[in-house]
Amino acid sequence: MIKAKAVISNGKGKFELTTVNIGKPGIGEVRVKIKASGICHTDWDSIQHWDKTFIVGHEGAGIVESIGEGVSDLAIGDKVILNWAIPCGKCFQCHEGNLHICEQNSPVCGCELAGHAHVESTIHNKAPIERSFHLGTMCEYAVVKAEAAIKIHSQIPYTAASIVGCGVMTGGVLWLTLPKLALEVAFVLLAVVAWV
Repeated sequence: MIKAKAVISNGKGKFELTTVNIGKPGIGEVRVKIKASGICHTDWDSIQHWDKTFIVGHEGAGIVESIGEGVSDLAIGDKVILNWAIPCGKCFQCHEGNLHICEQNSPVCGCELAGHAHVESTIHNKAPIERSFHLGTMCEYAVVKAEAAIKIHSQIPYTAASIVGCGVMTGGVLWLTLPKLALEVAFVLLAVVAWV
């Protein structure tokens, strides 16, 4: 076990920066050294409304620090984005193309710990602690299922990469670009009308 700083919700609307112990990854899991964690409104909602203790954060990027048995598509040192939406490829939602709400693994579908790496890998106050959206990125290290670690093949900074796993995937970033897009569409329409 290694010691790591983590932001933990107390289940009563408050959070604190404290220390947790992080174990080795299990079968099909990796341990990631978190280099950046995004902050989403869902983090605040979770702190306010989830009546349990958990490590906060579900947007993150980092470096694969260790690998569990059976992981073959990632290597120590790989730069990765963490993604909480792990599709099973078999359920109704996956077949419909709604991979982010997989009925087997998604934390937003009431799947409990189905998409979570073994919860005993992270210890707080001598007991296992859950990680928000199966990730818990507001910690120096996160043990996650290997499928949650998406290899980065570009030079994107960790700070920008960290929001891809949620803000971009769920369309949150789209709301930032819509006003500009609407303005461009309006100009194109005006140009077409003026030309006709």
